[in-house]
Amino acid sequence: MKYFLKLSLLAITILLLQGCATHQNFVNRYNSWVGKDINKLVEQIGYPDSTYVLPNKNKVYVYEKSRVYSYPSPMVGYGYGGYYGGYGYGGMMYSSEVVQQNCKLFLETNKKGIIVKWGSRGNHCVLN
Repeated sequence: MKYFLKLSLLAITILLLQGCATHQNFVNRYNSWVGKDINKLVEQIGYPDSTYVLPNKNKVYVYEKSRVYSYPSPMVGYGYGGYYGGYGYGGMMYSSEVVQQNCKLFLETNKKGIIVKWGSRGNHCVLN
């Protein structure tokens, strides 16, 4: 029972900490970079994972973040049958929940290296 309580507290803590990171903070941050030099952004967050040139000669910088994690989740089961038949006692089992989070950030710059627009894809584009 102590193990289950510790596991529950850990899961609640993780959920509360993730609640601080929001998509709106992510949007606000990258909206503030529009009109600024891409080199300054690269100095702050590091080199992009990839780049490509558009037909209009603008350049797109791509940043990717992906995370897979698992956490135990308790399952309670009640059985029918048992060795001699009849109803069995409930049992506590544990399985793993696997979660994949990803975010891909696209920053488009003009020929002078000024960020003209940005976009993102993924299920976890958030920022604290």
